Amino acid sequence: MELLLIDDEPIFRKGLAKLIQKNTTYIETIYQADSAKEALNQVKEHPNVTIAFVDINLPDINGLDLIKQLKTFNPQMLIVVISGYDDFAYARQAIQLNVFDYLLKPLAPSDVRLLLQKIEQKILHQTSSQVKNEQLSALSATTIHIINERYAQPDLTLTSVAAQLFVDTSYLSKQLKRDTGKSFNDYLTTFRIEKAKELLTQSDLHWPIQEIGERVGYPNPHYFSRIFKQHTQKTPTEYRQIR
Repeated sequence: MELLLIDDEPIFRKGLAKLIQKNTTYIETIYQADSAKEALNQVKEHPNVTIAFVDINLPDINGLDLIKQLKTFNPQMLIVVISGYDDFAYARQAIQLNVFDYLLKPLAPSDVRLLLQKIEQKILHQTSSQVKNEQLSALSATTIHIINERYAQPDLTLTSVAAQLFVDTSYLSKQLKRDTGKSFNDYLTTFRIEKAKELLTQSDLHWPIQEIGERVGYPNPHYFSRIFKQHTQKTPTEYRQIR
């Protein structure tokens, strides 16, 4: 796999690149860029880049704006935000852009190793999901894609997706159940809970429970906690404490 490291500090880039090379076998090539402009050029030149480490504070444009542009090249790109800002607002914006993780400088080697392990697990999961999706009907695959993109919207329903796809709700429900073994609501709820678990275990963010619920489609904190406990046998607070 190919990784792009974007930071305007040469010494930091060099040190992180060595650390990545030392602790991974799945990353074959590391490209480097010292600005957003150079990063975009690298992505155009190397379209197989699937992972990007992005510094928020770049000399030409804001790192968050760069992330938006990187996502236009490859919506599935795994992006890790690296920042010297211990700023909740930055973290919130990064999560809204569906970044994989958010880490603060200076980075401890142990944190980087843990992050690389998480990336490897994510890649394995994506590969497994891709194989499964090849066995799905086109309708179910499209439905799952919509859930992936819109799970944070509280008004996402079987009815709204069926209307978007110009199909009958009953037909869509039967297709999804046949292909995945889950009803639309079950699939959506499971997906949202998994996303919530990811946010709860990202120790750098310290998001309030209510905020996490809102970001996965549950604006009512009491309902979020109840649904979360039904699926995990723990409240969100309990789950966070044991991780």
